[in-house]
Amino acid sequence: MKKRTLLLIVISVVVVVAVVAVISVWSFIQQIERIRIGSIALIKLSGTISYSGAGLGIISSGAITPSDVKYYIDRTLSDPSIRAVVFMINSPGGSAAASEDIYQMIKRLAESKVVVIYGAEVLASGGYYISLPAHRIVVSPHTLVGSIGSVITLVDVSELLSKLGINVTVIKSGEYKDISSPYRHPTEKELEILRDLNNKVAQIFKERVKEHRSIKDAEAFEAKIYLGIDAVEAGLVDEVGTLDRAIEIARQLAGLPPYAPVVEIKKPAGLLQMLFGGSELEIKSLDLEIKIGSCSIADLGEFVGKPLYLWIPGIR
Repeated sequence: MKKRTLLLIVISVVVVVAVVAVISVWSFIQQIERIRIGSIALIKLSGTISYSGAGLGIISSGAITPSDVKYYIDRTLSDPSIRAVVFMINSPGGSAAASEDIYQMIKRLAESKVVVIYGAEVLASGGYYISLPAHRIVVSPHTLVGSIGSVITLVDVSELLSKLGINVTVIKSGEYKDISSPYRHPTEKELEILRDLNNKVAQIFKERVKEHRSIKDAEAFEAKIYLGIDAVEAGLVDEVGTLDRAIEIARQLAGLPPYAPVVEIKKPAGLLQMLFGGSELEIKSLDLEIKIGSCSIADLGEFVGKPLYLWIPGIR
């Protein structure tokens, strides 16, 4: 009886090992075949561009962060089967510094793999900035494209605080230490400093565009916004099409066969997403209704008082 039991255990172990070995060999063969054929990575980026993940809620509640983009790009670089990357971008821009970080990442990626951008609803300001290193830019005929330049938004709540009987005292070490403060009116000298700073940041954007694109409409450098069909004529993008067309172009540029698979790169779901579904940033405890343009004061948060590559419809 004991011998029979031992024999059954040995047979079971052998069968399990054999099955694991077959699966491993089959997976290895599939990986080799995938590398031989090649594949296309699809990366979807939507929202405002920032370091913290705080979005403005202009087109979505999410955000595009350098850390997220680095994760996606590292995944593509670690996979030898991926020969081309298609970024589907829907963004009005955001932080100029974060846009620069992402621009540099995509630029380095484009040195080793084919990169194609598909602009969905909005490809403006920083969203357009991060698209510049791509080998091709494809947009929908309805996509809003452009807004080349920089903006600084100042919020002045001093009169509101005065009516509420609230006084704010600032102790500072230098005249300009609290420049852009929302608690007082800016001085003319401060406005001059901010204009100069903003113009220099905008000039970096313009130089990047000149490096990558042949712009045919001078108004593009005045932050003009275009429909996709007009953006082609202005030289901002290469053609009007669909996401499928962008993938087709990526296949052609990478020399891949028509049956080369498309693999979407995603980040693992967070705990809140698993428990409640949707984006973690969609789970909000408070929604203030004080609006500036299309954004609430709460949404603006970290975006106030600093140079942004951002298109904000509704702000004058």
